[in-house]
Amino acid sequence: MAAVTVSQIVKEALTEIKNRHLMLTPENYTDVFNEISKKYGFSTEESRKIEKYISRLGGEYKNQALSLNIKTVDEFVAFMTARLGRGTSATKSNEDDVKTNQSLNAFARRILQAVSILHNKDAKALAEQGMQLLAKKYDPQTLDTMRERWFDFVSSYNDEYLDFLKYYGVKSFDDLQEMSKELENFLTVKNENSGIAAITELFIKMLEPSITTELGDKLDELTGIIKKNPLGLSEQDLQDKISSFVDLRIEKDRAEIKEKVGSLNVVLGTIGDKISDIAASSKTSSLKMQDIQNNLKDVTLNRTGIEQIRTILLNVASALEIESREFGNEMNKKQQTISELKERVSSLEKELEAAKLESKEDFLTKVATKRALMSELQKIEDAYKRYGIDYSLCFVDIDFFKKINDGYGHDAGDVILSAVAQLLKKHVRKIDFIGRYGGEEFIVLLPNTNLNDAVKFADKVRSVIEGFKFIYKDDRIKVTISAGVATRSANINETLTLESADKMLYSSKQNGRNQVMPKIIE
Repeated sequence: MAAVTVSQIVKEALTEIKNRHLMLTPENYTDVFNEISKKYGFSTEESRKIEKYISRLGGEYKNQALSLNIKTVDEFVAFMTARLGRGTSATKSNEDDVKTNQSLNAFARRILQAVSILHNKDAKALAEQGMQLLAKKYDPQTLDTMRERWFDFVSSYNDEYLDFLKYYGVKSFDDLQEMSKELENFLTVKNENSGIAAITELFIKMLEPSITTELGDKLDELTGIIKKNPLGLSEQDLQDKISSFVDLRIEKDRAEIKEKVGSLNVVLGTIGDKISDIAASSKTSSLKMQDIQNNLKDVTLNRTGIEQIRTILLNVASALEIESREFGNEMNKKQQTISELKERVSSLEKELEAAKLESKEDFLTKVATKRALMSELQKIEDAYKRYGIDYSLCFVDIDFFKKINDGYGHDAGDVILSAVAQLLKKHVRKIDFIGRYGGEEFIVLLPNTNLNDAVKFADKVRSVIEGFKFIYKDDRIKVTISAGVATRSANINETLTLESADKMLYSSKQNGRNQVMPKIIE
């Protein structure tokens, strides 16, 4: 046999641990290393100690120790402890005692291993259960079960939740006391810069657009950077990003004002002129008419100004009606003017409603409106026709939504709609597009996605929603969805693709709900 080096034994031991699906712990490595070394005629320091200890035993004890194949000093100590004061005969009870002590020894090692990585409530609870077990009468099977639970805890333990502390000056993650000192030092320094920290939240609030709704993603990205590192506000790179965002926000706000309320000044001017004509015809009412004109002059155009303007104009109409009764015969001659004013107000209300309909974001769910959804569908259809980029549609419907409204109220229904929309947004890609098609129905546009991948996506979302805890007040509401999927390349046009997805959704509901159609066979 060729000479075998220690390095080769180490490699073979590591390979054997992997093949046996053992966790790489000091005790497992020691056992396997000793076994491999013995195979090649080597002995480790610990194995030589064991051989020395066993050689000093007499008679039956020595034979028992050799038959049990004791590998470690801990096992030898457990063997001797079980036999102290029990005579020289090796009974089945002695063997059980050895196994019990061996399990207890391994169990204790698992606890020590877990304690070295604690600061976790689950570990604390498991430790308390272990102490309760040790305080009672136990057997090897019970100890092995508890040891395996500790083993599972150690194997799955993940302390990545502490990673965020690195942004607050923490570097010594192995020592809680040192972590506290580093965090305290960081906060002390931060207090010296409290001017920046104190205005961070206010500054983020100031970045929010006053009118446009098209900058949500950019705003989320920018505020995330600021919240993660408020001191970064003093850095030129972040200042440039903020400046660019503010310029874009101003541009979008101006464009939206021009688009939605561009004719408002004309309407207000016409109303003001007519009020002046009415006031001129009556000396007794000129002061009241002047107050109304002043109210009109106070109108400002901002994000909430549309509803404010509507309220003011309705109040003006009401005031004019009151004045018409006081004017008597003189005001009756101007009744036609008042009627025209009402028509103007009604027309303005319709314009305001139309502006709301043109909005690209659904006010409740914060996903795209049906209008914006169909516009996006046309864009990806154009890309399909021009470049052959395929796409899929996922039609989603909340199961038994009427029962939720009837059983818990419409407020609960609104909460469920909003929560489902947020879960959909969380699990889509950046290139995907979500819209509320109507009621409790949503559509997800999946560019560059074949039918198989689209069905997998839909089933993933279905599983997430089924397992999500929807809570309204103190009640947990069970929510599931049904979905239908279709791909463009299998249909003549986008309209038939949408209809095909709708038919698949109908099939999902007919077959029992809480599923995705069609079924894909791998």
